[in-house]
Amino acid sequence: MRLAISLALASLCAFSGNSHADALDLPSSSGPQTAPAAGDSLTVGGGIAYVPEYAGSKKNRVVPLPYIERTFDNGVFLSTMRGVGFQTSVSGVGLSAALSYGGARADHKRNMFDGSDALKGMGDIQGAAQAVLGASYQVGTVGLSVSTTQNLAHREHGATYTLGAATQLYTTASDQVGLSLSTEYADKKHMQTYFGVTAAQSATSGYKAYTARGGIANVTTSVSWNHVLDKNWSVHTVLGITQLASDAADSPLTKHKTTPLLMTGIAYKF
Repeated sequence: MRLAISLALASLCAFSGNSHADALDLPSSSGPQTAPAAGDSLTVGGGIAYVPEYAGSKKNRVVPLPYIERTFDNGVFLSTMRGVGFQTSVSGVGLSAALSYGGARADHKRNMFDGSDALKGMGDIQGAAQAVLGASYQVGTVGLSVSTTQNLAHREHGATYTLGAATQLYTTASDQVGLSLSTEYADKKHMQTYFGVTAAQSATSGYKAYTARGGIANVTTSVSWNHVLDKNWSVHTVLGITQLASDAADSPLTKHKTTPLLMTGIAYKF
């Protein structure tokens, strides 16, 4: 689980590719998007997000969200947020596969954008190369999605699996409002890495020892608003809530079981 910041990144990634009325597919903001953009295009943008310092943190912070994505007619994409990958559609099913990097967590506040002093003594979690696989399908007005993030290095960090659903609530030529719901399952390794406390970590951090089991890690609900300024520029905003569940919610590291997500950004599509 890569916390609420991942949700913001995925959302900004999706809206940037589909920021115009002629090719709009509202993002779920809850996991990897399968095919947000088609054809040859270049999109640049940026924004800010208000998110917790880590999943379950008491404190929140504002972080920048720079974004560049290049997509090609053959389905290949290069993205600062999604990584390097390929997307396509087969019989109405959107498919994507990407190589990315993520999962890092610092046990102290390195700067205003990274780390948390609430994790002192827990030790750093190293980032790793990750395979992100996704599929999506449209059923009437509801878009369904499934995705998984698998650590290629640091296999001990485990894997996550996300189910999502999204629908448009309001649509005009210049404005689109969407609602999304997702739930993330984390395996035992992943839960223990991000929510467990070993005996050694307990001795250095002061948190009680805690063994986390695999299960539903969180449920996220969000509302997104896409506003098209002209044929090139668009603005996107996401407001959401993530509710930690099962062993993630019961972890001694978890100070707040319900955490906010607020993201806004602007994109220019060439």
